[in-house]
Amino acid sequence: MLALPWLAERYQQLVQRFQTSTLHHGILLSGPQGVGKRELADALMQAILCLHPRSDGPCGECQSCKLIEAGTHPDRYVLESDKQLGVDAIREAIGKLNTTAQIGRHKVLIIPAAERMTEAASNALLKTLEEPTDNTYLLLLTHRVAGLLPTILSRCEKHVIATPSAEQSLSWLAGQGHDEVDQALLNAYGNAPLRVARALTDESALSYRDFLTGLEGLLGNNQDVTEVASKWQDHAEQVIYWCQQYYHDQYCKTQRKEDLQRYQHCIAYAVRVRHPGVNKVLLLSQIFSLLKQA
Repeated sequence: MLALPWLAERYQQLVQRFQTSTLHHGILLSGPQGVGKRELADALMQAILCLHPRSDGPCGECQSCKLIEAGTHPDRYVLESDKQLGVDAIREAIGKLNTTAQIGRHKVLIIPAAERMTEAASNALLKTLEEPTDNTYLLLLTHRVAGLLPTILSRCEKHVIATPSAEQSLSWLAGQGHDEVDQALLNAYGNAPLRVARALTDESALSYRDFLTGLEGLLGNNQDVTEVASKWQDHAEQVIYWCQQYYHDQYCKTQRKEDLQRYQHCIAYAVRVRHPGVNKVLLLSQIFSLLKQA
């Protein structure tokens, strides 16, 4: 079952369509990071693979549900990669989808970061989207639709997952034990409640408060640009997003040309940081230097 209240209606609609054999074989879930796309895909996958589904979703008790809970279901395939997703990985997954299901009738492939597929990988997946094997479902997820080929987009049923309301997010976070979260902190993470929850529970994550302290130190010449860039390289995309947000707010308050220039620099670097193989230490060093000069 899906424990995210803002996605409950969408989940029920997808489950009911599966149970009435009207669910499209290729589903694309798009939307910002941290709004529950993966959780929705996992819940839908379990509903599809359940051997004794109820009207509202999986039974949670059959062999299939137990194997899913254990992470060992043989008909559940997930293609995850921190880097580009190449053609060999896609072909291997397609090969598995073309076999007979080992438990029940259905097979499900989840691609959590579909925008990371290379063009060759996308083209290899295209034929399966066009001519899927029986009882096979492909669930593609992305926070960047522009990273997908138009041919992939045209062959998927698209579902845009928006950020929940602030009231829903804060209520859910409080229910997870995060009573200290306020509107400002929620805004810092793009109003995405799961991003906030992960940041508060991941000791290795860069907190927004630490970012603000570090940025003030940089601008005040109290910290070395390269040192901070090296320290924050694993969070480069998040750091640049926060810089962009910070200077947008500053410009709205002050209307100073310097803050507008800094904001514009951040927009440009937000595009560059997504390039595969980019040197993030160098990139952060460059943007920090520009922010200090503006």
